[in-house]
Parts: sequence; structure tokens; C-alpha cells
Amino acid sequence: MERNEKTSLLDRIFSWSMEDILNKDLYKQKIKTIPDKFSSVNEYLKCFVPHLLEETRTELSTSFKSLSKAHLFEISSLETMTKESSGSLSNKLFYDMSINDALSIREKYQPKCGDLIALTKERPRGVDDLNPLLLGSISVDTYPNISVILSRLIFHDEKKSLGFAPNFDLIQSVLQPNTAGMEPIVSSRTWGQNVLDIIRSSKLNSSQEAAILGCLETRNCSHKNSVKLIWGPPGTGKTKTVATLLFALLKLRCKTVVCAPTNTAIVQVASRLLSLFKENSTAENATYRLGNIILSGNRDRMGINKNDHVLLDVFLDERIGKLGKLFSPFSGWMQRLEYTSGAAEMNVERTGNVELLVVDEAAQLKECESVVALQLPGLRHAILIGDEFQLPAMVHNDQCEKAKFGRSLFERLVLLGHKKHLLDVQYRMHPSISRFPNKEFYGGRIKVAANVKESIYQKRFLQGNMFGSFSFINVGRGKEEFGDGHSPKNMVEVAVISEIISNLYKVSRERRIKMSVGVITPYKGQVRAIQERIRDKYSSLSGELFTLNVRSVDGFQDGEEDTIIISTVRSNGNGKVGFLSNCQRANVALTRARHCLWVIGNETTLVRSGSIWAKLISDSKRRKCFYDAKDDKRLKDAMNDASDVCTRLSTLWIKKKGRK
Repeated sequence: MERNEKTSLLDRIFSWSMEDILNKDLYKQKIKTIPDKFSSVNEYLKCFVPHLLEETRTELSTSFKSLSKAHLFEISSLETMTKESSGSLSNKLFYDMSINDALSIREKYQPKCGDLIALTKERPRGVDDLNPLLLGSISVDTYPNISVILSRLIFHDEKKSLGFAPNFDLIQSVLQPNTAGMEPIVSSRTWGQNVLDIIRSSKLNSSQEAAILGCLETRNCSHKNSVKLIWGPPGTGKTKTVATLLFALLKLRCKTVVCAPTNTAIVQVASRLLSLFKENSTAENATYRLGNIILSGNRDRMGINKNDHVLLDVFLDERIGKLGKLFSPFSGWMQRLEYTSGAAEMNVERTGNVELLVVDEAAQLKECESVVALQLPGLRHAILIGDEFQLPAMVHNDQCEKAKFGRSLFERLVLLGHKKHLLDVQYRMHPSISRFPNKEFYGGRIKVAANVKESIYQKRFLQGNMFGSFSFINVGRGKEEFGDGHSPKNMVEVAVISEIISNLYKVSRERRIKMSVGVITPYKGQVRAIQERIRDKYSSLSGELFTLNVRSVDGFQDGEEDTIIISTVRSNGNGKVGFLSNCQRANVALTRARHCLWVIGNETTLVRSGSIWAKLISDSKRRKCFYDAKDDKRLKDAMNDASDVCTRLSTLWIKKKGRK
């Protein structure tokens, strides 16, 4: 498929036929390994295009597999728009559509901007039931009315798609970064007593304080563009450091844009920044106001509800709504405000150039996703905060993943020897928990904060050495099963985990102990199996005292709990563990617990895998933290019951197969 180089991404995607979307070889010959260095801005920008298109095609193709489960709405009316209402568009191409409510409560759903909508005569059971129109774009104005434009060519030049003329100065500095002299020397510059007071009153450690002062020094380095890296391993107070830096920049009236790959990360930073703001809002001679902070994004996905008054105070859409009510009597104001809300060009022209870019969780962001932010007009410096030893960005296409499409700018710069400032004190994990990941992933460079060394930080929620701060609990009788979704589960491990949770819940309820528990597993099949078992056995596990989260490793990237139980699932004689062997996944799973971390797994399988989990077992034995589940009577009984059920089901399946 040959296209003009200036054809936009949307043009290419909407030009695909159904056969193109399902064609795994559509861009196969164009996917090349992304290089570590680039000779020009043009080469840099062009190298990501085939990968981005192929990744988009893969996601669309995958979504078709669940087509029969998609939300369904009935079209109640379809009218051709008049020339007056459709503007300059041909009235043969512009239609106004009304839809009825969802056909069932299960399908209660509100269309969102960016959703892909298929128009069909009947509910499709699969991709073969779709006969596509040449669909150009859909805009959701006022639900349930949807404006649809058919067979429309989409003309997006670079300036319009960005909302401003691109600035390539900062991108130029990351093509072939010169590592010499990257770290600015923190001078004795006087930042102003207010700024220094904020930094010192935030109770930062020396590495956090040095990181912030280094960033402020970088901001004042006006003779060149630069990118600064801050390395924040788990529990090292990264969010606190970022929020304090942003508050200092706010006091210095430095126009700063902050972005992150996840809604959770951006909400955490915004919440911490607003806390600092309110703590210091009574300060005399303040050079900032709440109006200087703007939070923008999808409110639903950010989880901002009507009771989050602090976040709503700075949420852009909320402000636009309030201003609209104030100015509605004046003709033209509301329309102007609505336009400004969605127009990046208007925002840039009104606020002036941005000086500094801060990217939180930068190691989770594909490099191509960083490109737009790096082109902000006037931008001279970028600060990337992340940890390349945790989970990278998700890539759905195997060929793109092998071609390094998921690699972040943070990781590439580290690979090229770019210096990174390490936050070297962790405040989350009991020393027994942090010991292995610190040694294995960070070379023992992370110090343990005083708060986690105190005796009060060591919790004994359950009796027995097996349930100390850290332990590996061997479940040798487990059996891995692969369901229809090909995601493995291990029902014996499910039974063991269910029994442990039951015991924790009883302790919390009887002793009135506040406790948060998380269960982490690499596989969605195991997540579903545990959730179903818990739901069937206990009607109300979550409450004010006891909270429970069961998620995949990817879902726990930004989380932490008092007690974490890891289910490794795999149980076979040949040591096959699949992507369980991924060190970044292991690091995330092993660093979420505050007081107790209990790893459940099959010793034989994990040792034979030769993976990071084999090292963990060896380490746990050396530290006398290795236990066998059968040595605990309650766990033994749970395993026996689960094994009996598995055996009976297996026998029934064999008999059924024999009859066929």
C-alpha cells in the first residue's frame, strides 16, 4: 500500500479495507528495527510510522474478535443534513442520526470521542457480517444525536494536527545525544527564600533535593536545549519529588506542561501538587494562584467524581462549565469558551510558549508518543522521570515489539550513556521485601528509609513463620490449565490464596485491624479464577477495615498494599513459564508490598525455568524464608479439596472425550 508521504495517519487508517485490517502482512516488509541514533529529524519522525500503523492495525484486528460482545444501539432516525446546518459540506455526505437507548441494562454505554462505530443492518456475529461504508469521521456532539460524515477526505497538515507550528529544537538534541557534561552543576544560586523553604520543608532526602535543584539549574541553562533523566525505583518517593519540583516551578512562574502515560500517574501528581498548594496558600507575597494550575484529560478514565472537589477546582472542563454559566447572558461568550476548551492553538496563543516539559512514568511511554510533547513551541528543556527496570509500554504486535517499538525515549537515552539522577532511598517496603529486588535489579544501590526499619513497620497478620514479612510458599501439587482464552490458571493455587485471604479477613474483622491486601498474577485467566472464587465464598470482603484487590501485574504497576500475595500459576515438569520470566514484570510484582509479601508457586517448575524466579527461590532458601504449603494444615486441606475437584473434572472430560 503506497501512500503519499504527507498523507495523515487518519487518512491511511480510514483508507483500509476490511481485508487490509485482517492482513497480518500489510506492513510486514516495512517494519525495521528502530535505531539507537538518528541522523536527522526527518529520519527520526519517519522511522516510527510503519510501526504505528501496524500496531493500530493489530489492535483493530484484535478488537474484531470480540465484535459479537460490542455495545449495540438501534438507529431511530437518519436524516440528510441541510446545506445551512452542515455548513459548506455537501448535503449528500452529511447525516444526522438519532439512536435509542441501549437494548439492555448490560449494554448501558455512552459513546465517547474517539470511539470507532460500525453501522450495520443487524447485529454482527463476526467480522464477516460487516459490510463497511467508507467512513471518514464521527463526532459526538449531544448524545443521543451523532453527526456522521461519509466518504470524506481528511486533510490534516502537521500544524493543524498539533495545533501549532512544530518546534524541533529539543528533538534535535535527542537524535545523537552527547553525554559529556549532561549533568549541570548545582550552584549556590539564590532561588529565593520561598522556593528554598518549600524544598526544605518538604522533608526530602538528599537525592530528592539534589534532583529538584538540578532541574531548576537546568531550567536556567538558556544557551542550549537539554533532556534530564531522574531515575525513580519503586517506593523512592518519585511522586513527592515531582510534585515538589512542580510547586517550585509554579513559584518561579515557569510555564510547565506535565504529562504521563497513565491516568493514575497524572492524578497522583496533581493531587500531591494541590496538597502542597493548599499547605502554602497563606504564604505572603505569593506569586501563584489556583488558576495557574490546569488539569486536563478524560474525567471518567481519571476517576474524578463529583466529590473530588480539590481536583475539580483545577479540571479544565469543569472551569469551562462554570465560566459558561457566568457568561451565558452575553452573546458569543459560550461559543468562544467551548472552542477554546478544545483548541490547542487557542491555548498556546493565549498562554504563550511553554518553557519546560515534565514526563512522569517516562519509561512506560513509547518514544513515538513523546514526539508531540517534545514539539511544543518555545520548549527548551524536558525532564523525564521513570525506571526502565519496570514495565515498558504495551505493544500488541509481536513484530513491532521485536523492532523496539515499545522502547521509551528514557530507555534509549540510558542505553546511549545519558546520565540519570538516582532517587536512592525507598520508603515503602519492609527490608525483608526490598532486599531481593534491590540486589537483583538495582545493584544494591537503594537505601532503606528509617521509617521502614522501625519495629512497628513489621506486621504479623497471621501466625506462623510462613506468614512473616517475606516468604516463598511452595505449592507442588498445582496444575496449570488453559481455558478458551488460552490464559492459564491454577486452581490449586487459587484454593491456597482463597484460604489465606479468608484467614486475613477473619483477623481484620475480629481484631478491628485495618488491612489492605493485593493479589497479583501475570495471567488474566488466574485473575478471573481468583475473583470468581472470592465472590462465591465471601459476599462482602471489602469495607472500611479490609480491602482486597485482585489484578494482573500490568494493573498493579502504580499500586501498593499492606500485604501482597503473588500467584505464579505455572506448574509443569519442563520449566516452561512463558512471559512470567520477564524481569520487568517480576520487579513490579515484587515491589508492591509494604509489610508482607508471600509468593505462591511450584518450586520444581520455577527452578527448572532458570528465570528470575529460580533466583528468588534460591535466595529465599538461603534466608530461611522458603516454606511448603502442605506444612500448614489449613492450606493442606484447601489443596487436597482443590486437587480432588481437578481430578474429578479431568476424569469427566476424558470420559466425555471417549464417547465422541
